[in-house]
Amino acid sequence: MEIKERVRAMEDELVELRRYFHAHPEPSWKEFNTQKKIMTYLDELGIPYVPSTTSGLVATLKGPHSSDHIIGIRADIDALPIKEETGAPYASEKEGTMHACGHDTHITILLGTAKVLAAMKDELTVTVRFLFQPAEEEIANSGATYMKDEPLVKECERLIALHIWSKIPVGTASLRYGPVMSAADTFDVYIEGKGGHGALPHQTIDPIVAGAEFVNALQTVVSREVNPLEPAVLSVTTFQAGTTSNVIPASAHLSGTARTFSPTLREAYPGILRRVARGVGETSRAKIRTEYHFGPPPTINDAACVDTGRRACETVFGKDHVVDWELQMGGEDFAKYDNPKALLLLGGGFADASRRYPQHSPHYDIDERALLLGVEYFAEYVREWEKELSK
Repeated sequence: MEIKERVRAMEDELVELRRYFHAHPEPSWKEFNTQKKIMTYLDELGIPYVPSTTSGLVATLKGPHSSDHIIGIRADIDALPIKEETGAPYASEKEGTMHACGHDTHITILLGTAKVLAAMKDELTVTVRFLFQPAEEEIANSGATYMKDEPLVKECERLIALHIWSKIPVGTASLRYGPVMSAADTFDVYIEGKGGHGALPHQTIDPIVAGAEFVNALQTVVSREVNPLEPAVLSVTTFQAGTTSNVIPASAHLSGTARTFSPTLREAYPGILRRVARGVGETSRAKIRTEYHFGPPPTINDAACVDTGRRACETVFGKDHVVDWELQMGGEDFAKYDNPKALLLLGGGFADASRRYPQHSPHYDIDERALLLGVEYFAEYVREWEKELSK
């Protein structure tokens, strides 16, 4: 039986699985019911696994003819602190928690892939590892930070993953060479002034004015210091100061995010923030301190991994439905893995474009036909890599 036929026979099962995970989301580092459900499914398939990274696990499928060449396939399994508003019959049953980034889809596709490949175990000529990773949504303390150092993961010669993408129509996929998703770092800015009466500003050192000046000065970094052909973002997203209308506060706290595809610019960002802080502090008389927090680095696809994936994509989607989707300024902790790797963006958008809500929206949902295509892609990728190794 061909891969496509095996996958098509699983359609109802995949939809049921996805809806179960969607209705039972769990936040980062607390995915214990999800972990248990995955273990039960793997037990039924006879695929051995070991718990990993608190609430994740790593499973290994090795057939009688499998070599020691190992490929890893990764899915993230956590949900977001969002109140779902889809109105779907399979909507989240946990108030304030939702699979609004498609990780329910990722889990389902990886389990489906495990079932298809387990049925083909006698034909496998490579070893396949299935990585169910917790806490992708934790920017600084994400699951990949720890799972990447697991010996079973480090043994993988390459890793592949996919991200369901609601803006790409179902039946289409994007597998780019080079950068795919941005680094996703954060920063804090602490401003210490001198508080006083709102009617006597000359007796104070106003941290609000200093903060506003810092925000304005930061805007010139991207517009005047970064090549205009290079995507970059420095956004201040919170500004907290003061409690009442007639008091100038003594301090302020700003925070924000820094995005880039360039490792060089990313390394420069902390120094740039400190320089801007020094300048603003000098003019405003305030003491300004910055803290920079590195999150996921840029997700950069390995060329050889993409070569294999492109051949698999043409089989699954057809050459005309494999596109180079625009670069994404969102981050993905798959980038933290040291192995050669490739991330595919899998189209999950409904035919009705008005239903294509973005990731992290309370209305987010996907066209479930994408489940079949995701499983087929992963299985075909393994087959293509086997062909490469046999040459």
